[in-house]
Amino acid sequence: MSRTRITGILVVSVIAIIIGTTKPFVGLSPQGHYLLALTLVSLSLWIFRTGSVPFLAGGTILLAGALVFKVPLGTVMSGFTNAAVWTLIPALFFGYALAKTGLGNRIAYYVLKSFKPSYLSICVSWFIIGLILSALTPSIVVRFAIVMPIAMSIVGACELPDRSRGCALISFVAWGTALLPGTCWQTGSLWGIFMMGFYPPEMKVLATPGAWFSYMAVPWFLVSILFLVLVYIFFKPKEPLQLSRETFKKQYESLGKITKQEIACAIILIGALILFSTEKWTGIRTVEAALIAFAALILSGIIKTPDISSGVNWDIICFFGVIMSLTVMFGKTGVSDWVRPMIEPGVLSIAGSPVIFLFVITGVLMLIRFIDIAWGFATIALLAPLFIPLYQQYGLHPVLISVCVVAAGNSFFLSYQQPFIVMGEAFSKSRAWMPSHVALAGLIYLISITIGMLISSFYWKAAGLMP
Repeated sequence: MSRTRITGILVVSVIAIIIGTTKPFVGLSPQGHYLLALTLVSLSLWIFRTGSVPFLAGGTILLAGALVFKVPLGTVMSGFTNAAVWTLIPALFFGYALAKTGLGNRIAYYVLKSFKPSYLSICVSWFIIGLILSALTPSIVVRFAIVMPIAMSIVGACELPDRSRGCALISFVAWGTALLPGTCWQTGSLWGIFMMGFYPPEMKVLATPGAWFSYMAVPWFLVSILFLVLVYIFFKPKEPLQLSRETFKKQYESLGKITKQEIACAIILIGALILFSTEKWTGIRTVEAALIAFAALILSGIIKTPDISSGVNWDIICFFGVIMSLTVMFGKTGVSDWVRPMIEPGVLSIAGSPVIFLFVITGVLMLIRFIDIAWGFATIALLAPLFIPLYQQYGLHPVLISVCVVAAGNSFFLSYQQPFIVMGEAFSKSRAWMPSHVALAGLIYLISITIGMLISSFYWKAAGLMP
C-alpha cells in the first residue's frame, strides 16, 4: 500500500478517534458518536483501498465495533437477512453460469459475426450484446468479464495500438453497454437489487419491477444511446477498422456446437427473466424467482460444490450486507435522526420543483462520489430516510429519486472514483484506455445523463409519473 493511502487512512482514523472520545456533536448519543467514528474508519479503508485489501476489511471493523459498543446483534446483522442480499447471491451466480457454460461468449460472437465489421457496427453489436446479457444476468462484473476480453481480442485482430483512440473506443463501448442498458429494468442491473435494500420498509412496496421500468426505461435507454453515439464521435479514428467478418465467424466456429449445459443455462435464465417480469400475475417475488433459478442451476449440474466458494465475489456480497446493515444501524443509534434536521430542510426546499430537484441532487451526489467511491453506498445509507417525506409530502416516487442515485453511482472523471472502471482496467490488463480517455468518457457520460434526464422529465410529466 502506498504512503499516500496509508496517510489517508491514518488521518481519517485520527479524526474518528477524536469523534469517538470527545463526542463533540450536540444531540447525538454516545452510541451514535461511536458508530460515526467506526463508519469513518471503514470509509477510509474503502476509499484508500488497493486490490489486495478486501472491502470486508472495513466491513468487519464496522460490524465488530458496533457489537462492542452494544448495538444489538439483530441490528448489526440486519443487512444479511435483507431480501436484496438473497437476490444478489443468485444473480451473481447467473453471471457465473453464463461464463462457465460459454453461453455468454456464444451470444457475443453470434451478434458480432452478424455485421460487417466497422467502428459503427461494433457499437451497434455491443449495444445488442449488452441488452441480451443484461436480460440474462444482473451481474455487471460478469458482463465485463465476458465483453472486455472480446473487446481486447478485437483490438488485437485490428492491430490497433494499446490505449489508442480506436482501442479506447472499442473498449468504452463494450464497457458502457455492459453497464448502462440493463438499468432499464429492475433485474437487468445490480442497481435494481441494491436500491431495494436501501429503501425504507414503507417504500419497498412501491418499488415494484413495473414501477422501476416505468421510471428507468426511458432515461437509461437514452443515456445508453447518447453515450455510445458520443463515444463514437469523440473517439473514432480517421482510419477505418481493418477487420473482416470472417474473423468473428472463425471465433464463433471455434466455440463448437452448443452444449447441453448452455441450453439448460439459457432455459433457466430465460425462465427467471419471465418470472421477474410477471410478478404482478404470478405473485412470485424477485427474490423467490432468483432463488428458484439458482436451485435449478445447482440441480442441473451447472453450479457444483466447488463453484459455491469460487464462483462469485463473496467480498462484494458481504460488503453489500454490511452497507444494508449500516442503514438500520444509523436509525437504531440515532444518527439518522440527528443528521436529518441538517439535511432535510435543504433537500425539501427544492423538492417542490422536481426537475431542479433531480439535477441538484444528482450533481451533489456526483461531487460526493469523489470521496464516497464505493458507488456512494455510505451516503445512500445515510440519506435513505428522506425517501419517506419526499414521497409523502411532494409525491416524488422512490424510484424517481433513484434515477439520481444511479446516475451519480455510475459517474466518473478519474479511475479511482469508479470501481467499474477499475474492473474494466483489470479485465483489459490496463491496455484499454489512458487517463485522459477516462476523463473524456466521464464528461461524455455527464452530458449523456444531463440530456437523458432532461428529455425524460417531459416523459415523466406526460405519463403522470412526476408532479
